[in-house]
Amino acid sequence: MKVQLENKIMSSFLQFVDNEIVNKGEAYTNHSSLLYPVDNMYNGYHTYAAPFKQMVADSSISGPDVMTSVYIDGVQTNMNNDDLVGINHYEGQTYFTSDKSANVISGNYAIKDFNVYLTNDPEEKVLFEEKYHIRPKTLEAVSGLAPETQTYPAVYIKNNGGDHIPFALGGVDNNRVDIRAIVLADSSFKLDAVCGILKNTHRSYVPLIENLPFSAMNAYTGVNYNYTTLSAAATGQNPLIWDVFVSKNVTRGEGLNPDVFAAFIDFQLQYLWNPRA
Repeated sequence: MKVQLENKIMSSFLQFVDNEIVNKGEAYTNHSSLLYPVDNMYNGYHTYAAPFKQMVADSSISGPDVMTSVYIDGVQTNMNNDDLVGINHYEGQTYFTSDKSANVISGNYAIKDFNVYLTNDPEEKVLFEEKYHIRPKTLEAVSGLAPETQTYPAVYIKNNGGDHIPFALGGVDNNRVDIRAIVLADSSFKLDAVCGILKNTHRSYVPLIENLPFSAMNAYTGVNYNYTTLSAAATGQNPLIWDVFVSKNVTRGEGLNPDVFAAFIDFQLQYLWNPRA
């Protein structure tokens, strides 16, 4: 199916939230580690993963070590050298066209304090049914994380619908998109910090970013992901965050890990659009 405006808004909003948290909150930790073999996600490629996810991919932020190369037996290897064909920061993985199990692979990167995911799951499933893994401490990790593993602290972004009302002659509507962010933190300090950052996005525009410099595997291939540059190129009609509401009245009863601090952040986005144009 052809990509619709709603799809573009959700993808762009995820990038917007990720940039706000990492940039304004300095919510990352620079780290280095070995990269361990994990089950291949793609036929013909060999996958080696860090013991953490997600890595920072945004080169527009000053401070984080954005992984653009790896070390094989202590020798720095850039993209498309020694069979390195991709670095997936979202999954914390690297892809090679040949087996490197006889080599020692390592890398330098920045780990996000909060992972950011899109979800269609109801809130009760995110809060009570999903199995999460807290980001491992430095000396506890002995292997790479599997692709399906989700770690917290995390922010889950969900499309909660919306509506539209006539705005002007010619078929122009004022469209509203309701988006909920489900925040899972490992301390009340981090929960308050993220809620404060996102609450202050009130009256901000969300740039609609369409062309990302990643491969079909969602991997870096040599062209940097720079949110500032991509945002500046989004010169069309961009949605406005009209209102933000934070709720910390999230039950901490039976079924929710008592070490998880949760909150809901509801965003109302508005934009003018003529669907018949």
